Amino acid sequence: MLSVLALLVPAGGIAYLGAVSYRDEHDAVTSQLERQDRAAQATVQQIDRAIEAALGAADRAASGDRTRLATAPLARYWFWLDADGRIREPRSSLPDVSDAVDRAADRNAPVGPVDDYLRELSRRQDRAVKLRAARRIEASAAWAEARREYAALVGFDDTGPEALLGLARVQIRLGDVAHAAVTLAELDRRFGDRSFPEGGSSSERVPVRLVTALMRAEAAHDAAALLDVAEAVLSGHYAIEPVVGVGIATRIRSELAADKTLAITRRISALDAQLAAIRETARAAAGLAQDATAIAHAATPGWRGQPAAHNAGRTLIYERRPDSSIVGIAVDAAMLADVAGPDAARGVAAHVSALVLPVGALPPADQRVLSQVPFGERLPHLALALVQPLGDPAPLDEVIRARSRRHVVWTSGLALLLGVGLLATIRGAARARELAQLKSDFVSTVSHELKTPLTSIRMFAEMLEQGVANGDADKMHRYHGVIVQESQRLGLLITNLLDYAQIERGTRRYTPTVVPVERLARDAVATFEALRDPETESRGRNPIAVTVSPEAMAVELEIDRDVVVQAVLNVISNAAKYGGADKPIEVSVAADATSAAIAVRDHGPGIPAHEQARIFREFYRTPDAYRSNVEGTGLGLALVKRHIEALGGTVDVASVVGEGATFTIHLPRGVA
Repeated sequence: MLSVLALLVPAGGIAYLGAVSYRDEHDAVTSQLERQDRAAQATVQQIDRAIEAALGAADRAASGDRTRLATAPLARYWFWLDADGRIREPRSSLPDVSDAVDRAADRNAPVGPVDDYLRELSRRQDRAVKLRAARRIEASAAWAEARREYAALVGFDDTGPEALLGLARVQIRLGDVAHAAVTLAELDRRFGDRSFPEGGSSSERVPVRLVTALMRAEAAHDAAALLDVAEAVLSGHYAIEPVVGVGIATRIRSELAADKTLAITRRISALDAQLAAIRETARAAAGLAQDATAIAHAATPGWRGQPAAHNAGRTLIYERRPDSSIVGIAVDAAMLADVAGPDAARGVAAHVSALVLPVGALPPADQRVLSQVPFGERLPHLALALVQPLGDPAPLDEVIRARSRRHVVWTSGLALLLGVGLLATIRGAARARELAQLKSDFVSTVSHELKTPLTSIRMFAEMLEQGVANGDADKMHRYHGVIVQESQRLGLLITNLLDYAQIERGTRRYTPTVVPVERLARDAVATFEALRDPETESRGRNPIAVTVSPEAMAVELEIDRDVVVQAVLNVISNAAKYGGADKPIEVSVAADATSAAIAVRDHGPGIPAHEQARIFREFYRTPDAYRSNVEGTGLGLALVKRHIEALGGTVDVASVVGEGATFTIHLPRGVA
């Protein structure tokens, strides 16, 4: 039954694993895909919340509260359109300090009669020619002559600004810094509300006061003063177009690049950041101007987004306020991905990141797409993808591999169990075949063993009946002795068979009594002597010597006396049968603190090592026993082992081929 179960259980397990393997892998893959999609949807919702927070910050900024802009990452580039669709934020120019340029635009217009006007116009043209000549002289590095020419023109209103500026330049070239400072001060006093060049467009004009401030700082080689000018320009201190202001600040920044003073380096870094912010604001304002009309028509109370017309990589997200104005934010894909955070897909796989892509676009070639979901109707042109580097193990492969490893472990275990079952079945079949053969041999042997004493009993009984002894008392006594001995021999054989049957059925019972261990050995020897065949006298009897150690003299055991005596008798009988005629048999009794031992040693051929474990098996007889024609059933030692182990003892054998064998019965000490 165990062999059958050892085959059926693993075979059924393997069949079951094979049946459910596909289903389990399909479920595991489906579960992983659902986990990835849920992570992508959660990331989209996180980005939606960041957009709503940014729009809320922009709405408050439009109302004058800009405190929340810094806490909303997506509100960095916010905008505000009024109800008429005009851009209120970001401003396209620096704040105007004054409209002095516009007020002075017509200051040089001549007044008075026509003749006076014509004469004045002629004089002005003449001075303009002289001013151009002075510039040429300055360009030729004739500094003294240029100074005279400029000095002759500084007193007039039309040429005064240019002449004073040229004179200051020449004085600085000549090293006359003190007079240059005076000249610049006069320029500020007389013409500080004008710009250079007069009459030029607003995108070209530079305020006189800005020019004089630059010249003073450059003449003094004062880096800090130059940075003061640049910061004043960028902060809106001068009425100047952003592009002009950025150009001036950039020129100052390049002039000071070689200055490695720590304080100057820090101020240059701050200036760089301010320039970058102005450029971004200017670009945003310029770009937003192209989308303002479309935004004004499409805006609704609920936010929505669309790609910017001037930049396909930028998205404008906006909503209409209750006052009909519009607030919004300008974002790009990287900004949206950043607010998803580094743990956008925690638990999905290692090194997963979020990418925001145009719908239909593919991620970089070195990235693996785990899940891709659209943003929905409010951002119909964008989708979110969870990606992983191609060098990392794919989550689906890991799921399948993990389950495969589990299946391999289970299948291997079941296959091993199946192999063990097959081996057990093969061994069981071999054992059953061997047992069947042994039983067959046993029946034949027992038949012979039963027949031999019965034949002797019958023969000597018939001889007595027929008067073969002729009244000879000695013969009659011998015949009666043979009948008695063969009857006892037959009785022992039947007792062994009955004991085996009871042991097999589990009905054998033991009756313990207190017996000296020495007595057990001597009773077994006495019984063996009584059962000897008288005819063996002519062939030689095995002398038996019994020795008892001093420690064993007074040792008593609580044991089933008959069973132990029968066991020792079986061992002595084997020693006599296999030890050889006339060979002595030594019976020794010893004891220690925990057990007593009865050892029986013969001086026969010995037992090979590979046979020593088998001789205790039922019905087994060694090949040498068969070849020696020694009678036996193969049950003696098996019964000895069964009985002694049932009594709590052990039986062992020690043998060297050619030197005999020693069988030792160990019995536990103690009296109840």
